[in-house]
Amino acid sequence: MLQLQIPLQPRKAALLALARQSGLSIGFPASLQCAGRASAIGLMTATQALERILRDSGCRAVRLDSRTIAIEAEQAPRPAPRLPPAEPPAPPSAALAELVVTATKREVDLRSVPYALTALTADDLERDGVRGSGDLPAVAAGVTVTNLGPGRDKLLLRGLSDGPLTGHTQSTVGIYLDELRLTYNAPDPDLKWVDVARVEVLRGPQGSLYGSGSIGGVLHVVTRAPDPLMRDGRVAGFAETTRDGGVSYGGEGMVNQPLAEGRGAVRLVGWWESVGGYVDNRGAGRTDADRTRRHGLRASALWEAQPDLTLTASVVQQSINSADTHYAQPGLGTFARSTPNPEPHDNDFLAADLTLRWAARLADVTVTTGVLEHDVASRYDASLAPAALAPGGDAPAIYDDDNDIKGLVNEARVTSRGQGPLQWLAGAFAAFGQQDLSGTLFGAKGGIGYDETRRDRLLETALFGEASYALGRRLTLTAGGRLFSSSVRTRSHVRLGTASRDFDGKTSDSGFAPKLVAAYAAAPSLGLYVQAAEGYRSGGFNTSGPIGQAFGAGAGAAQPLRRYVGDELWSYEAGLRWQPSPNWRMRAAVFHASWRDIQADLLLPSGLPFTGNIGDGRSSGAELETAYARGQWTFSANLTAQEPELNRPDPGFAPRGDAGLPGVPKLAFGVAGAYRRPLAGRGYLEATARYAYVGRSHLTIDAQTAPAMGGYGDLRLGLALAAGDLRVELYGENVADSRDDTFAYGNPFSLRKVPQTTPQRPRTIGLSVSRSF
Repeated sequence: MLQLQIPLQPRKAALLALARQSGLSIGFPASLQCAGRASAIGLMTATQALERILRDSGCRAVRLDSRTIAIEAEQAPRPAPRLPPAEPPAPPSAALAELVVTATKREVDLRSVPYALTALTADDLERDGVRGSGDLPAVAAGVTVTNLGPGRDKLLLRGLSDGPLTGHTQSTVGIYLDELRLTYNAPDPDLKWVDVARVEVLRGPQGSLYGSGSIGGVLHVVTRAPDPLMRDGRVAGFAETTRDGGVSYGGEGMVNQPLAEGRGAVRLVGWWESVGGYVDNRGAGRTDADRTRRHGLRASALWEAQPDLTLTASVVQQSINSADTHYAQPGLGTFARSTPNPEPHDNDFLAADLTLRWAARLADVTVTTGVLEHDVASRYDASLAPAALAPGGDAPAIYDDDNDIKGLVNEARVTSRGQGPLQWLAGAFAAFGQQDLSGTLFGAKGGIGYDETRRDRLLETALFGEASYALGRRLTLTAGGRLFSSSVRTRSHVRLGTASRDFDGKTSDSGFAPKLVAAYAAAPSLGLYVQAAEGYRSGGFNTSGPIGQAFGAGAGAAQPLRRYVGDELWSYEAGLRWQPSPNWRMRAAVFHASWRDIQADLLLPSGLPFTGNIGDGRSSGAELETAYARGQWTFSANLTAQEPELNRPDPGFAPRGDAGLPGVPKLAFGVAGAYRRPLAGRGYLEATARYAYVGRSHLTIDAQTAPAMGGYGDLRLGLALAAGDLRVELYGENVADSRDDTFAYGNPFSLRKVPQTTPQRPRTIGLSVSRSF
C-alpha cells in the first residue's frame, strides 16, 4: 500500500508522478493521447491508483512484468485491462513505501537486494534534515565522515579506513552523481544535495562493478530527472544563528520546463549559502574566522529521440570558499586558536556528462561519457615548520597546497530485460586522468623555500560483468567480476634554494576482481544472503620531502619508500532483509574484511605529506538498520559495532599500542522519529527528532601523532508546518550544545607540537521556508 500524493493534473503527468512515487516503470509513446485530468491521493495499491488515473481516459495499461507497465490506446470494443485484480482497500494506517534502487547498475526493488544497501528518499532527507554527506552517519549504519571542513572531508565505510588525511591515495569510497564518478584521489567535492531523488549507500568492496576506488563501497546520489510532461518549480531559503558564532543564510531554486510536446525537458537547479564561523583566530585577530560560502548550479536536459531511445545531458558546477579552517587549540579555549596567518580553502568542481539509454528488444543499453575538473587549494600556517624548509635567512610562514584534477570517464553496459531465471549485465570502462599538484612554502619576507611541482597521468580500463540465476523460487546465485588494467606515470620536480631533485617513474597494475553472492528467499517477507567480494587500488610514488631525504629501498626499510604498492581487500558478509508487514522493515549484516598492504596518507616529521603501505589489517563487525511506521508515527534506527585493526604493521612504522585502523569508531548509532498530524487539504504538522552517536577513535596509527577523538552525540529537533505547496520548519542543530572533539587535526606543521581539536558546531537555531509551484 502506498500513501500517494498526486494532485489533479493531466493524465500523463499523473502517470509519471505515480511512477516516481511507486517505483514502477510506466512508459508510453509521446504521441499517445489520454484525455482529461486525473489524481490519486490517499492510501492505495499502485494497481488501484493506475486504474483510477486511467478511468474514462481512452487508454489502458498492459503489465509487461512485475515492475514494468505500458500505456496504450484502447480499441473498440474495449478489452478487459490486463492488470492483476485490485486488492481490497486496507484500513487507514502508515506504510513504508516501495523503492527501486540503481546502485547495483540495474533497477531492482530494495526489498530483494542481497547487499548491504541503504536508500534514502527525498522525503527521508527532508524529514531528517540531511543536507549532504556529512549528515549520513546519523541515518545510515557504518558511515564515518571526517570533519576537516566543507570540501575537505573523506567518506569511510565499515571501518575500512586508510586514515583521515587526504593525499595521493585513491579514495576508499566511490562517489557517484547519477552515472558519473566524481572522485579519484581528492576529498569529497561536497556537492549540496538539492533536488535529489534519493541517496544510496552500498557497503563492501565493489571492485567487480565499480573498479578501483570502491574498496569500501559506493555513495550514489540520484538527482531528479527532467520531467517532459509537467512544468514545475521550487524555491527555498533558510536562516540560522549559532551560539557565540556567526549568522548563516542561503537559498535554492529549481525549475522544470517541458519541451517539444512532451518529448523533452530541461531542469535548472541552483543554490547558494553563507555559513557563519564559530572559531576565533586570535593570532590573525579575527573572530568567527571560519566562515564558508558555497554556490552551485546544475542543469540537465532530456530528449526522447524515439520511444525507446533517450538522451540525457547534465552540467554541474560548485564552488566552496572557506575563509579559515575550524580547528581549535584547546589550550586557548574550546573555540579558539592562534595562528599568525589565516588558512583559507577553496574547492571548485565542474563536471558534464552525456548518457544514452536504449530499451532494445532483449536488453537495455546505457552509454555514458563524462568530463570533470576538480581544483582543491588549501593554505596552512607554516610558522612552526622546520627552518630548513624556509628560504635562506628567512623564517617559514605559509604553505600553499594545490591539487588540480582533470578526467574523462567512459562506460557502456548492456543489461538483460524481463523476468526470466537468468539476469545479467556486461560492460566496458575507460578513464583518463591528469593530476597537477604543487606545494610551496613561503618565508615571512615572501621568498620561496621548499617547492614541488608534480604531474600524474592515469589510465584505467576494464571489462566487467555479472550474472544471476534463480534455482527455483527461493535460491538465486550471482557471480561477477572485473578484468582491469591501470597505470600511473609520475613526474616531479622539487627545489629548495639552489638544490633540486627530479623524478620520473611509471607503475601499472592489472588483475581480476570477483564477486560471489547466494541469496535465499526463506519467506515472502524474509531474504537471506552470503557474499564474498574483492576490492583493489593501484600503487604510486612518493616524491615530496626535503632534498637529501633517503627513500627506503624495500620491505622492512623505514617509511616512506619511494614506491608504494597497490592494496587489496577481500570482504565476507552474511545478512538478511526482513519486512514482516508493510509497516516494519529491517536489515542486518555481519561482515569480515581482510586488507593487505593498506595504503595510507601520512605526514613526515617536517609536516609534508607522504603515502605508505602501513601493513595488513582487518575489520569485523555487525550492523543493523530498521524502520517502523504506525499511524502518524515513523521511527528509524541504525547501529554499527566493528573492530577495525592493523594486525600486521609494516616494520617501517612504530604504531601505537592498540594498532587500530585510524579515524573510525568501534561503535556508532543513530535514531530518528517523526510525528505527522494531517491538517485540512494537503497540509500537515510534523515534529521530528534525530540523535547520532560517534564513538572514540584515533587520528592516525603513528604513536607520535595519534590523538584520541570522537565519543560525542548530536541531537537535532524540528517542527514543520505544511499548507498546500508551502512548508515552514523551525529546527535546532546540536540542541544539547555539546562541545566534544569531532576531529583532532587541522594543521600538518603544528600537529606534533600543539594539540588540535575540531569542536562540534555550537547550538544552532534555524528557520527554513520552501514553496513549490
